[in-house]
Amino acid sequence: MDDAPSHRPLHGIRVLDLSTLGPGPFCSMLLADFGADVLHVERPSVAPFDPAAHLSRGKRSAVVDLRSPRGAEVIARLADRADVLLESNRPGTMERRGLGPDVLCERNPRLIYARLTGWGQDGPYADRAGHDINYLAISGALGVIGEDRPVPPLAMLGDLAAGSVLTAFGIVTALLERASTGRGQVLDAAIADGAALLSSAWLAELNAGMWAGRGRHLLSGVAPFYGVYACSDGRWFAVGAIEEKFYAQFLDVLGLADVDRSTQLNPKTWPALRARVAGAFATHPRAHWESVFAGVDGCGTPVLDLDELPDDPHLAARGTVVRDGDRIWAAPAPRLSRTPASAGSPAVRGADTAGALADAGYTETEIAALLADGTVA
Repeated sequence: MDDAPSHRPLHGIRVLDLSTLGPGPFCSMLLADFGADVLHVERPSVAPFDPAAHLSRGKRSAVVDLRSPRGAEVIARLADRADVLLESNRPGTMERRGLGPDVLCERNPRLIYARLTGWGQDGPYADRAGHDINYLAISGALGVIGEDRPVPPLAMLGDLAAGSVLTAFGIVTALLERASTGRGQVLDAAIADGAALLSSAWLAELNAGMWAGRGRHLLSGVAPFYGVYACSDGRWFAVGAIEEKFYAQFLDVLGLADVDRSTQLNPKTWPALRARVAGAFATHPRAHWESVFAGVDGCGTPVLDLDELPDDPHLAARGTVVRDGDRIWAAPAPRLSRTPASAGSPAVRGADTAGALADAGYTETEIAALLADGTVA
């Protein structure tokens, strides 16, 4: 990992991250990768497994008790010099602490106040509890994934793609607008909104009368030329030979040259062909199919386990996934030619508390008092 200062695109942007769990910390990690100075404010209590601790690269860490009598004022003073504040509480929580956008944006009119939640700041569901699966279910995204029943795609599609990535995009666009107006604004980022947006292609098919439905769509895994198959060693292999020229090579590699290629897009032929393809893959281990498909444009790739990623030739050559001692981590993305991102070291919990307070104007005596009464740690 590279901790050296650089002129990355977000260099000089100060982010005050009050979020917890996964979506908020992943969002601020993206900003840190591209040069933002991220101060992650952590709670005094420590969870058995804290996702934020594993998404802390390139950040600083301060421990502040927001529920203490003086905790809110500490946050307000930190926000006075921030460009971005990121929070992920239920609607109304920050207002009850006296830290809502009406207060902090009046104190700091240039502040981008980013609110990342599941349901958003308003609407009938705004105050409900929920998780990734619920936001995907309501947005329509979950209903299009799977075959016989909807299949939750872990938390990648909802929390991270619809939540973290789109929030980071919103923050950057707000910063870009502020460059011309000098004014900050409030960002209402809802994972349900983002997941609905990511469903745009399937909504377009629905509008055109072309939506086949879950488990019948060409990209759902039901088509014999677009899916995953078990190999003889129990490992899996993925194929995506949609175009005619790729489909032809896919069939040839599997020894299915007798298949009528003119029926490729006829769903009635899929079950029988899928069974034949599955039978072919089951005759050899995954390594065999990796070798065979490496020499043709049949759109075939192994389904890698997480611990295999650093050893894949392509990922290794690009440094996409790196093994660092007993840790495996993914490199920043996307890649810029002139001002690339870089991954900093993981934050050390509370290591930057005193420094952050000093930057906010607290004296050594005041910092000592805050440490003594447990407001900060």
